[in-house]
Order: sequence, then C-alpha cells, then structure tokens
Amino acid sequence: MPDVLLPADDEVAVVDELSARMSVPVGTRIPRPRPAEFGRVVGAGGAERDLVTDSATLALEGFAETETRARRICAEMIAHLQAAGRAGSVGGVVCYGVRAGSLPANLPDPNVPDRFRFSATVSADLRRERV
Repeated sequence: MPDVLLPADDEVAVVDELSARMSVPVGTRIPRPRPAEFGRVVGAGGAERDLVTDSATLALEGFAETETRARRICAEMIAHLQAAGRAGSVGGVVCYGVRAGSLPANLPDPNVPDRFRFSATVSADLRRERV
C-alpha cells in the first residue's frame, strides 16, 4: 500500500515560526483585547507542487496604530519567513523556500477601525507528513 501523505498545517507552522521570531503577538485571529500591534496569518489555500510538497498560500497581516508600523510588521513577517525557508524549516516543518506573492499593501480592515492594516501574501513550499 502506498504511503498516505498529509499536507502540513501551514497556519500552525507559520504562526509558530513568526511567534518565535517577532516582537509582536502573531496568531490566526484578531486578539481581544487588541494590543497596540499584532500580526495575523490566514491560510488561503495553495496547490500541490509535487508528490511530497505543497505550495501553501498564506495572507500575512500587520496591524498597528500607525501606518508605518503596520507596514513594517507585515514586511518583517515576510522577511522572517523567507529566512526560515532558506534555513529549510518553518515552524518545524521542512520547507524548500518561501516566495512573496504580493508585498505589503495598505488594506484597512473595517472590523478593526482603530488599527492600520497592511497585508501581503506568501507561498511556502512545505513537505507533506506521513500519516
């Protein structure tokens, strides 16, 4: 019987990696109460790259009380993930590289009117796990 290969949990891997590297809280939800600055990761699908690797697409969001800081948080999220990808692991998952699909863009969130938000996307080539 062939091996059963499970796609990696991309959101968990990226949140774990960024939480270890960033000076602001990072999660998959908007925290309550809201800190002055925070990052959010949202899985946005992706595609199978080959038999054992998926190219996961993730939205990265940086929130802050100023536009400059929100953009910086988002840009740092990209930079840290690319560095982790070059090192070969994102949040403990084998990674063959991280590409920025879009750079930080000012994208206000009507649900968080008291914070600026910059958003970007990345694709991370993550190795599947055996079940």
